[in-house]
Amino acid sequence: MRKLNIFEYYKQMSEKKIVFAYKGTISQDVLVELAELIKDKLLFNIDHRKVIKKVFAVFIELAQNILHYSAERVCYGPDDNKIGTGIIIISENNNVYTVTSGNSIDNSNLQIVVERCNFINSLNEDELKKFYKEQRSLPLKEGANGAGLGLIDIARKSGNHLEFDINSIDNQYSFFVLSVNIRKV
Repeated sequence: MRKLNIFEYYKQMSEKKIVFAYKGTISQDVLVELAELIKDKLLFNIDHRKVIKKVFAVFIELAQNILHYSAERVCYGPDDNKIGTGIIIISENNNVYTVTSGNSIDNSNLQIVVERCNFINSLNEDELKKFYKEQRSLPLKEGANGAGLGLIDIARKSGNHLEFDINSIDNQYSFFVLSVNIRKV
């Protein structure tokens, strides 16, 4: 299990340069605006196009997870659509970029998410590719926001394990932090 203790996380963050940080609601409109900001920032800071694509792809997946799955929801827009609230940070040190997200999660979903992260972390590159293809071919579950490929895609694109931490808020909710490293070279 790749569990990231929140205190270790804060220590790691203090040793890194923050490239981008956002806290708040993430609607589809906000996601598009953030994506443009990230692209501009990354194009300015990163020399390798392949790394830009990986960081950007992981950022989009984590932001979409907040949009669709955060337990903290607010009404947005003329139709009062419910959108998620959370944090997302891109940081760097000499060797890696780290994309981190955090959002509240209903405790009833916690075990499923932890098991999914641990299972994904247990797979090697070939197994991850095979699992992705298998999951992609399954029919969508009723009421699902997608095919459940986001975490698999994050692990595949980053080439690294999913690091996570869970902090209890109360009996109903916890705060879920997911962090992924992307090597600069």
